[in-house]
Amino acid sequence: TFGKQAVEKEKKIEIFIIDDSFNNEENVVKIMRASGYAAHTTRLEDDEDLIDALQKKIPDILLYSNGMDLISLAETIQCIEKTTSEAVPVISVNRPGHEMSVVDAMRTGAKDLSAYDTPEHLEMVVHREVTSHNSLAKAQLLESSIKESEKRCEALLDSSRDAIAYIHEGMHVYSNHSYLELFGFEESEDLEGMPILDMVGTDDRDTFKSFLRDSHKSITDLPNKMELNLSNSDGTEFKGAMEFSPASIEGEPCMQVIIRTQNNNKELEEQLALLSQTDSVTGLYNRQFFMDSMQNTVSLAIEGKLSAAVLLIHLDNFQDIKQSIGVVGADQFLNEVARQFESVVGSKDILSHFEGSTFSIIAHNQTSTSIDAYAKNINKIVQDYIANIKDQSLNTTASIGVSLIDKNVPDSSEVLLRAERAVKEAINKGPTSIIVYQPKEGELTQKEIDAKAINNIKSALKDNRFVLYFQPVISLHGDTDERYEVFVRMLDKKGEIIMPSDFLPAADRTGMSLAIDRWVLLNTITTLTQCWKDGKRTLFFVKLAANSLKDTSLMTWLKDQLKKYNVPKNSLIFEVKESVAVTSLKYTAKVAKSLQALNCSFALDDFGTGSNPFELLKHIPADYLKLESSFMQELSTSNENQEAVKAITDKAIELNKLTIAQCVQDATSLSVLWGMGINFIQGNFLQEPSPTLDYDFTSMAG
Repeated sequence: TFGKQAVEKEKKIEIFIIDDSFNNEENVVKIMRASGYAAHTTRLEDDEDLIDALQKKIPDILLYSNGMDLISLAETIQCIEKTTSEAVPVISVNRPGHEMSVVDAMRTGAKDLSAYDTPEHLEMVVHREVTSHNSLAKAQLLESSIKESEKRCEALLDSSRDAIAYIHEGMHVYSNHSYLELFGFEESEDLEGMPILDMVGTDDRDTFKSFLRDSHKSITDLPNKMELNLSNSDGTEFKGAMEFSPASIEGEPCMQVIIRTQNNNKELEEQLALLSQTDSVTGLYNRQFFMDSMQNTVSLAIEGKLSAAVLLIHLDNFQDIKQSIGVVGADQFLNEVARQFESVVGSKDILSHFEGSTFSIIAHNQTSTSIDAYAKNINKIVQDYIANIKDQSLNTTASIGVSLIDKNVPDSSEVLLRAERAVKEAINKGPTSIIVYQPKEGELTQKEIDAKAINNIKSALKDNRFVLYFQPVISLHGDTDERYEVFVRMLDKKGEIIMPSDFLPAADRTGMSLAIDRWVLLNTITTLTQCWKDGKRTLFFVKLAANSLKDTSLMTWLKDQLKKYNVPKNSLIFEVKESVAVTSLKYTAKVAKSLQALNCSFALDDFGTGSNPFELLKHIPADYLKLESSFMQELSTSNENQEAVKAITDKAIELNKLTIAQCVQDATSLSVLWGMGINFIQGNFLQEPSPTLDYDFTSMAG
């Protein structure tokens, strides 16, 4: 197992022995085995042997047997220095008839002197030198990592849209481009050595002087933010807020200053608004914007002010395309198809990426007589387009479902339900089919269907007919903490299981998901505390519905429950789907930060789709990233999916985020994911969701 392999690797030792006898080599192996090492030795007799061996691998240590005829100790050390840039500790070892003094050995370049007839001393010297050598290597690696991190930080600071400066003893020592631009300077050198007091407006200078004096004593006791009048290079004053925090530059302590202006806040609001309505894969409007627009359209239609139609456009063979070119290539295909749709929709029409392989259009000024030609034109655009991706020519067709919007339509949810029924019928009929939905006599509306669902959910809550199911989330690196994702099932009055897909969509539409989330959370917390009382280090991943993100009382309620049940820190991880986080960005960011303040963690579910998924992390402090399940399809044979997973994992490691691969399909995928650095895995292959917490987490740890 992976954990066991890691432990064994730490105890291995690679030893080169320059000696003309097999006996000494065997004795060294026995000595090291007795002290807990698995020693692998390579015996060498001259400089050619040594050069050849060093070109193949670098040992942890080299033992030189004194008195060798073909190569001396000095020649051995010179040969190492010429052949490799890596340091190899050398121990000079006396043997009967060939003795050397400690001083002579160390002057020649050896780290120490020992003897084969004092095996305990030899073992201690080897252990000391290997430990020292490894510590030095780790220190060099850490130093290199720190330098690389400093370079990355500087690059991030330079590219940041925030105005940032570093101040040492009241003087500028660094300022990024945004800071220079804010105050009207061209180059960073223009500000170096200039007092930050010069950036403050006349009326606030005395206050800021006092702050600077106090900051020399201790920055930790000072306010971290000041509202001030600021002054740019031409003397023009403007309002802004300075935020302060301790920092260092080139090893010297200093103060970091970030300046926020009203323009910054306005730009951020605009960015958040744009991000919350844009689909990250195609650049079109997203589902939430489509839903909001459809509601407005239906309201106007009921008032008799317009007529329109909703089209759901399903790409027929998209799954085959995804299998052929991988997730990233499939996203590129969707993006290119989106550009084709943009070329034919009307200027007032709302085109969006609805979900997966489905696009949606709100087509204005359409009726039952005109919509057929409109839909056929969409179909023709799809059929005629050929995309060239990864040296493959790709083509698809579309099945289209249409729901008309006029003054007689009940509401927006009914419009969507009809469009979904129509596209399902079109898919069943076959490629290029177009179905315009016609209501049947006596047919229940979505509102009527949801009303029945609400009654069933309320009854189940009252009778406690919900059940928690658990699926293990397993570490690939030896961590034996017991992690489970929590799922919910509803029972009918006969005790038969009702799957989430049969009640959660209605719960989301009607707001009943709030009550279900509360039930799940309370029962998860009580189960969790019992696990800890039983001596099990258990962590639970719990999904939050979109409605709960907007529940203003949730955090207060949760804080009370965590305190009441004395829930261990960071044992609860809350999950929100990436698509929900994008469309409810402000609410998600606020919830994530609030959860961290309550010592709970936060995970983004179905992460990784779109051209730049990590853009979301600039606004949401996620601890875990759970990769979108389609990345696991044919992972062991799909180079495209492997490349995508590796790119996400590498970036996550850089940002210090933990990664989870869900829906893992087979054993072969485990080794692929482990090699990529994925932290945790989950899937029915390992264990299906179960009402019992019985997974053996030690099975993956050795």
